[in-house]
Amino acid sequence: MLLAACVATPPPAVSPQGESRYLIDPRIGWNIAVPSAIERRLDAAWRFYLAGDLANARTRLAEISERQPDYAPADLARVAIDIREGKVTSARSAIDRILGRFPSYTAAEVYAAELDVAENRLRSAYDRYRELVGRTQVPPAVSARFAELQTRLFDQLYGAALNAAPPQAIPLLREALTVTPTATAARLLLAQKLIAARQFDEAKRELDPMLNSTAADRPEVQEALAEIDVGRGRYQDAIVRYERLARRDATGRYSRRLEEIKEQFAAANMPPQIVAAMNAETLTRGDLAVLIYWNVASVRFAQDVPTPPIAIDISDGPGRDEIVRAIALGIFTVDPITRRVYPEQVVTGSALARVATRILTLRGAACAKHADNVLDSCGIAAPPPDLPVSGHTAAALLTQVDKAIK
Repeated sequence: MLLAACVATPPPAVSPQGESRYLIDPRIGWNIAVPSAIERRLDAAWRFYLAGDLANARTRLAEISERQPDYAPADLARVAIDIREGKVTSARSAIDRILGRFPSYTAAEVYAAELDVAENRLRSAYDRYRELVGRTQVPPAVSARFAELQTRLFDQLYGAALNAAPPQAIPLLREALTVTPTATAARLLLAQKLIAARQFDEAKRELDPMLNSTAADRPEVQEALAEIDVGRGRYQDAIVRYERLARRDATGRYSRRLEEIKEQFAAANMPPQIVAAMNAETLTRGDLAVLIYWNVASVRFAQDVPTPPIAIDISDGPGRDEIVRAIALGIFTVDPITRRVYPEQVVTGSALARVATRILTLRGAACAKHADNVLDSCGIAAPPPDLPVSGHTAAALLTQVDKAIK
């Protein structure tokens, strides 16, 4: 009687709390019969574990191992104790041994997944649970944990992609969509990242599932479609989309982008010499003649243009007509001795200022009359004098010249 009093009585069954609630009964999925006495001892050990009495649980499990050394559920119950005590390394070694012997042992697979969770390997845990939920006779806890991990893994991937650059964000978002294919926010963000990476066809494919739903009319979706149109060179379609967006937008953001696209559309339809001149990092006089012709209306539409003097260094090809027009109107001068106009000469800030002054004076700008400093009088800032100028710098200054003449 005294000996019996010293033996701990197993506590009543309790429901586990916290992460431990997903460590299912180690006998689930074990189909090899054992003596009923072993079953009773394991039942007692598991009750002690659930109640948090890990010392008594270990004692009962040790007794089982003495009588039934190959009883895997007892080994798995010890893994549960290691996990609760934070002994992840020893638990992993034990799980690997058990699964090596019994690869389709449901409880052991759940424990392996829970170790993945403890090690923050959410993708591995999710994949293990995804395989388990498709089986019959798994406890409800497996489905509940799978749903939770699905949410956690998606949030982890989507959160990491939010502020990442496209090369890093794109694979994260693709993975997030394999976890939750219906996540429209992730799908839209993926399309936006693909657009930023100039992968326009891929972006369109990602948006396609949204286009037959109510999400198709969302401004963000229409904006993405418009940017895909821009990337494909379909400026008119993009303009139509942005015009609709601009009508419903009070911030002006869509209107500003609309104007940018209209400018791109205009540039895309310009002759190639204009595009080359605009993009020139170091402008030549030939490039400058092209920009003058296309940016200053009074030059392009000038009437009664006189016959220009002959210049021997003007070659046939793009830009020739613009150089001839600049010579004819007196904007460029031909050297009287060499008969050259030097179209390949690099344009500096001071040279651009002189040409701009000449245009304002010759084309009759009101602000140029009786002015000592014509550019100042016309409100035009001169570029740094000794540095070469780019095509964008010259085009911006010539746009101001054109406005001053009008």
